[in-house]
Amino acid sequence: MDDDTLHDAFERGDVSAAHWNHEAHLRVAWILLQRHPFGEAVDRMREGILRLNQSHGVPDAPDRGYHETLTCAFMCAIWATIQSAGAGESSLGFLEVNPHLRAKTLARLYYSRPRMMSPEAKRAFVSPDLAPLPHPADWVPRPVITTSHASE
Repeated sequence: MDDDTLHDAFERGDVSAAHWNHEAHLRVAWILLQRHPFGEAVDRMREGILRLNQSHGVPDAPDRGYHETLTCAFMCAIWATIQSAGAGESSLGFLEVNPHLRAKTLARLYYSRPRMMSPEAKRAFVSPDLAPLPHPADWVPRPVITTSHASE
């Protein structure tokens, strides 16, 4: 699937569960970062993942569902890689020359497992406890509580 097709499917909430994997998350993040300012790209990523999770029937549990800190951490890592290595021509080309982004454990460079797996980190962005997370100087993480946590 090319970048425009993936973007449009993501925005419609129409990426099949079989195709909505880690690489698709990374590709959509790259696409959004090419089309929008950082904060807006993060917001669109959050909204799109929540929409897809709902349409795919993904339960919101401690180890499943949307995770705000993890999403922000990967958006920051992709943004920083674009700043240092360039964006490339496509999401697939970008990931091909930056394979470190494909590591699902990338956030462990910044976060201890207990901090990343905390309920607070799942609901809202929490700052890293191992190393500073690269991000645009003007980015202010928004306090977010997903709909399933709204009554807590």
